[in-house]
Amino acid sequence: MTTSNHRFTEAERRGLYRAIHERRDVRSQFLPDRIPPDVLARLLEAAHHAPSVGFMQPWDFIVIESRSVRETVLAMHEQENQKAAERFEGERQEHYRSLKLQGIMESPLNLCITCDRSRGGPHVLGRNSIVETDLFSTCMAVQKPLVGGTGRRYWRWLGEYSRPRTDKHSAKSAGARLPARVSLPWLRERVFRSA
Repeated sequence: MTTSNHRFTEAERRGLYRAIHERRDVRSQFLPDRIPPDVLARLLEAAHHAPSVGFMQPWDFIVIESRSVRETVLAMHEQENQKAAERFEGERQEHYRSLKLQGIMESPLNLCITCDRSRGGPHVLGRNSIVETDLFSTCMAVQKPLVGGTGRRYWRWLGEYSRPRTDKHSAKSAGARLPARVSLPWLRERVFRSA
């Protein structure tokens, strides 16, 4: 019996599962240091190796370093966060308002991840019964660099915004959706629990 070159070693398997188990969303301890271009390229390459329905690859990753653009994104977040807070009352609303739910300006780099729902044309293998599989594929692409970045001390934020406003701001086509917005900061230290 021959050993395949594609088989993971035991150490490689342990490393993979460690990255999966240790990936966290964090809310503090960000550093202002810039993410090196080669590191960012490696993370985005990992994203583009995500599985996708019918090999549609519907995602686009928009790198946002501009402070003014991040300020615009922050303003959108604050409006949507205010709407979310109004869904609660009393102590629950007070608790919600006390949560730190974004790191847009603290992080030197944000990623806007869109899903072009028209990519591949009207008939894409695998979307006949469940058309949302393109969104599922995009979420898989988001997850890849997040796991890949775990061992290098950066994590991410996911933000929620009004999709029509954000899509328009991102200058995407009418068929695009915004499953995620990511802040990609370095951390001061390893964190194993959300702060």
